[in-house]
Amino acid sequence: MNIAVLLGGISPERNVSIAGGKAIANALTARGHSVTLIDPSRGAHAVVTADMLTELASEQVSDEILATPKRELINCVNLPIFDSIDVAFTVLHGTGGEDGIMQALLEARGVKYTGSKVLASALAMDKAASKVMFSAAGVQTPLWAVLRGEQFDDTDHLREILEEMRGMIVVKPNDQGSTVGMSIIDNDLDHFQRAVHLAAKYSSTVLVEQFIEGRELTVAVVGDDALPIIEIVPEGGFYDYEHKYTKGMTRYICPAELSEDIVEFVQNLAVTAHRILGCTAYSRVDFRLDEDNVPFCLEVNTLPGFTETSLVPMAAAAAGIEFGELCERIIELS
Repeated sequence: MNIAVLLGGISPERNVSIAGGKAIANALTARGHSVTLIDPSRGAHAVVTADMLTELASEQVSDEILATPKRELINCVNLPIFDSIDVAFTVLHGTGGEDGIMQALLEARGVKYTGSKVLASALAMDKAASKVMFSAAGVQTPLWAVLRGEQFDDTDHLREILEEMRGMIVVKPNDQGSTVGMSIIDNDLDHFQRAVHLAAKYSSTVLVEQFIEGRELTVAVVGDDALPIIEIVPEGGFYDYEHKYTKGMTRYICPAELSEDIVEFVQNLAVTAHRILGCTAYSRVDFRLDEDNVPFCLEVNTLPGFTETSLVPMAAAAAGIEFGELCERIIELS
């Protein structure tokens, strides 16, 4: 097959995407496919070589990249190379890649692509909207509130939220991934305001969520099946961007050490969350398991990290699915 691997992009998670795209390209090439590397942030010059990837991955994600006009994504998808592509394997994260925009452009261009379609991508990226869907499906999710615009500095409103939630809270952009702009804070107004303004740097909408004390779990869903559960154990602190991408700062237990009934329950919830958003082919569903073994669904990631050591490939390996086989299975399911 002629496969375009879409990587990089215009979000703060650009470098994570490049690493995943490189791994996917290597695996698919080894299995006999013809692979073209495409970085949509480069517009009409989006086709890149393997040698260029090393240089691109070493660059910090600049404000210029983050401010890339969306029309460059259109220029990218309009490239003649897409006339000969059988499928685009998208490993873009965040804005312009995971939120339905690239999916809509590929559909308009008539290009088949991996992963969830436009509506499911947009719903999953909008954390508040997805929580409404979870609640409708009976999937428990932490208590939450949404802040926009003038509410960022409305101290009376912020106090009301603190009083309602009590305990520790999570403050994060409503439509970013990789814990970009996220804070976990105590119930203090000054700390709350600072966390809100940090999150607002990355999104016009800020999600405030009650922090659930307990264990962090994640479940990969491939097709209609939940893979073995992974427990995430950060070495000190919380599972933030640093803990995610710094070697040795987090332990991963796969399969998670849980009773059979909890495993089955959490896996069923993951499949339900995947389906209620209308996800296609694969996703990764994140949970907190409280001290009473009650699981709370946090979010669904429609384009999760995809290096060979990322969580979805880790769960697949535990189920006996090799990385290259997983890539091909996702193409088939899509």
